[in-house]
Amino acid sequence: MLSKDDKRPELRDLSPAQVQDLVVELGQKPYRARQVLQWLYQHGATGFEQMTSLSKVFREKLAQAARLDTLEPALVEASSDGTQKLLFQLDDGQAVESVLIPEEDHSTLCVSSQVGCRMGCAFCRTATLGFKRNLRPSEIMGQVLAARRLAEKNQPLTNIVFMGMGEPLDNLDSVSLALGHILGSHGLAMSQRKVTVSTAGVVEKLPALAAASPAALAVSLNAPTDELRNKLMPVNRRWNLAALKKALMAYPLKPTRRITFEYVLLGGVNDRPEHAAALAGWLKGLKAKVNLIAFNPHEGAAFERPSEAAVEEFQGLLIERHITAIVRKSRGQDISAACGQLAGKKAGGGGE
Repeated sequence: MLSKDDKRPELRDLSPAQVQDLVVELGQKPYRARQVLQWLYQHGATGFEQMTSLSKVFREKLAQAARLDTLEPALVEASSDGTQKLLFQLDDGQAVESVLIPEEDHSTLCVSSQVGCRMGCAFCRTATLGFKRNLRPSEIMGQVLAARRLAEKNQPLTNIVFMGMGEPLDNLDSVSLALGHILGSHGLAMSQRKVTVSTAGVVEKLPALAAASPAALAVSLNAPTDELRNKLMPVNRRWNLAALKKALMAYPLKPTRRITFEYVLLGGVNDRPEHAAALAGWLKGLKAKVNLIAFNPHEGAAFERPSEAAVEEFQGLLIERHITAIVRKSRGQDISAACGQLAGKKAGGGGE
């Protein structure tokens, strides 16, 4: 566990410019920063001794001036469908989970940005934890790099979604720096189309997200009226659907890009034909596609999973109204790794 007296910065908490400043302070040429960054992200170094293109003297100086913490899962649970839930024990005793989802030729990581969450969405298990703290960029990147090490060679990690524990826009500074490492040429150089940030609708932070990163945007919507969304998502009481739509209409998108709207279908609550019609009406004017997700039950949940017939009818009604609507099959339900089920549970105990 990290000592509270250790004031050395973690290298993955630093921007490329800050790494260069550190390298120069240590008496090295600026180009050495590029080598350090390559070791961190492209080679996935877990210790300074692995940075063999750097002199031993420089590596020793670097280790004295900075630290390199490597996150390894404390627990990996495998689902019958191949999904893996990764539990990470953090240096202060907190824990977070992320989910590695294998597809035919690639893998997707659902990554966490906070310990717990302050949004309080009624259908989400993470909300039951309350908010503990923000994750540092190095803790976000630690999840990503650990997942990359675990991913099979024929299913490399190519997609990342910030849809795990926490509200990414509530931790925008850390998320933005991590996105820079994920998308940047100095880092993992992933495709902008394959990295998505999801928000419950923190309207005031949307312009800053757009300015900080070209990553794709997803919005957790879940209700087409203020009356219903107020009950399901407390964030709507501060920024209602009109305010959210106004901000999204102004969100800068490249010509071929769309905003993804996540809609968790709750049996008998928001899955009726009138809800589909209202949703289609609200989406008018937006470059949108809708991901429909049948509610994943969890302990203590007050909602039920909708019937397959209700899901199909809801999708059909959106398509009839010229809305792109995709039903997302839940993965990892048998290990509580599906959408809305993450709670940072430690092996054999609680999630505090």
